[in-house]
Amino acid sequence: MLTENGVNLFSKPADVGAAPSLAHGERPRGLTEAGWVRTTGWLQVGDHPVHSASVAALAGLLWSLVGAAVLVNTAPVLAGVLVLATPLLCGGLWWLYTAYVRPSSSARNIERKHAHELEPGDLVRLCGSIGPIGQVIEVASGEDVRVVFHGGGRQTWPCHQVVHIAELLS
Repeated sequence: MLTENGVNLFSKPADVGAAPSLAHGERPRGLTEAGWVRTTGWLQVGDHPVHSASVAALAGLLWSLVGAAVLVNTAPVLAGVLVLATPLLCGGLWWLYTAYVRPSSSARNIERKHAHELEPGDLVRLCGSIGPIGQVIEVASGEDVRVVFHGGGRQTWPCHQVVHIAELLS
């Protein structure tokens, strides 16, 4: 029985399959209850991902330089401490946040594929070249490619849509 949206009410739910795992079999730190993996960082230099804590530390350095420029005439020692401490504080707090408050896994993009080339087991970036990762469980090709991810999430892409395949590091 199909609904007006074309959903079969009596179809079996897709098998959610095994959860995404790291190369050595452990559970990724950013695995959510919905089955996708939260990742940290969006910058990758070659094959090396740059942790977002480094970006937070750099942002802290830039803001501390502005604050130091204001303070350097009246409190030069405080200006120096500000330049040294703020990047450490910003980077450290962001690392604690991504490690304990909202756990996130490190990942790197390793290749690109067209959507019709996806296979079960592929780890795919869900939002282009950055963002969360989902593990492909089922692929159905037609005019468009319908992909089912671990946890039951679904995505439809045009056949020649380029998707980023990733590797989980933590």
